[in-house]
Amino acid sequence: MDVLSAADVFYYPDFTNGKVCLREGTQTGAKLNYNRLFDEMQFVGPKGDTLAVADEKNIKYIVIANDTFYYDKGYVRLISGGSLVKLVMKQVWMVAEARQIGAYNSTNNSVSVTSFTSYNEGGRLYDLTVNEDIVLKKVEAYYFGDNYNHYVLAGKKNLLLLFPKDQERIEMYLKENKIKFTNKDDLDKIVHFLEHL
Repeated sequence: MDVLSAADVFYYPDFTNGKVCLREGTQTGAKLNYNRLFDEMQFVGPKGDTLAVADEKNIKYIVIANDTFYYDKGYVRLISGGSLVKLVMKQVWMVAEARQIGAYNSTNNSVSVTSFTSYNEGGRLYDLTVNEDIVLKKVEAYYFGDNYNHYVLAGKKNLLLLFPKDQERIEMYLKENKIKFTNKDDLDKIVHFLEHL
């Protein structure tokens, strides 16, 4: 938090009214926000503390303001789509590099050192201060999802694997249309095409 602001970490400026919809059909309302640093959905608890939504595998979807989030090995936000195919985006901070702090507080990229964050001695757990600089990188990636809410990174190979019955028509569409799998507008066109197959 010394380097990243709340606007960098959280998707919304404030915790916002939303609802968590579970697979068995129940819903729970709460003040929610998506934490991009930890890739977790957080809510304000009854005592005013910030807690992470647990048991993600039972979540069908989460609605906050006008956004819908799904969970499949991490949270993704719906961009467009319908019942057959979805275009979603994942925004997270990832560790790009860890630089060990050496003698005289200099950083060293060339030394491989195993770091431990804690150790146990006689039944007591001690926290250790990690002596390294962490370089974070903001990552935004698009994913395709099917009607079972399984998501794959947007790309030709993954698209064909996700929709094996429509491979021939997808191949034809990709041949006729120049598609950049990192461009939202191009991906929206593919989703529209797949919804009308």
